[in-house]
Amino acid sequence: MKVFTRWLEVILVTMLLPVGAVLGALTGIVVLGPIMAVCLPLGVVTIIFRLRGESWSELKLFRLLPVKSLLGWSGLALVVTYVLGNFVVAPLLTRLGVAPIDVSALAFLIEDNLINYLLFLIPVSWGSAAIGEELLVRGYLLNRLESLSGTWFAVIAQAAIFALAHTYQGWMGVINIFVLALVFGVIFMRCGRSLWPLIIAHGLIDTIAVTLIYIGRADLLIGADSGVS
Repeated sequence: MKVFTRWLEVILVTMLLPVGAVLGALTGIVVLGPIMAVCLPLGVVTIIFRLRGESWSELKLFRLLPVKSLLGWSGLALVVTYVLGNFVVAPLLTRLGVAPIDVSALAFLIEDNLINYLLFLIPVSWGSAAIGEELLVRGYLLNRLESLSGTWFAVIAQAAIFALAHTYQGWMGVINIFVLALVFGVIFMRCGRSLWPLIIAHGLIDTIAVTLIYIGRADLLIGADSGVS
């Protein structure tokens, strides 16, 4: 019965991702969609922990690493993600006829708009994405799935959940993000289960992406349309 309840918990938390995104979008404030998509399930997980007498601190997700180790794991996450995305996944999917990522809607909001750029850079890229998504997906979901099913299933399952939460990017985006989440999941397990390397790598990846869109170079994003026919 306990195992069944834990599976229901994982399913509930996963389903709250799109619910939070929709509720945030309904406010009409552009950044609240991605923020609520993470804050709502994180809030529910926190309540569940308290009801069970558990706490986030028991997971020890923010243990400090030596500077050299922190920079090494963060750099590895960045390099492996970009190499796989740019030179393996995106070219292969393009050859298979998968449509490129369409970032026109985001470009409409961010390009040459300093206020929206800063809103997507700080509270979204570093707040709900780098910190919030890592805490929720790697910190909570991966740990919970591992306790229910084993390490490798958990690494793959968390990557699938994370990727499917980005279906608005199309198949190119979903598959690229699945690969990113696999890399992040493996590094999380190998670096001593500290979220800091992943938070740094995730924040930098999103910072680069948002900045490229802001300066009008969205074509440089992994899997985006280069404009070359």
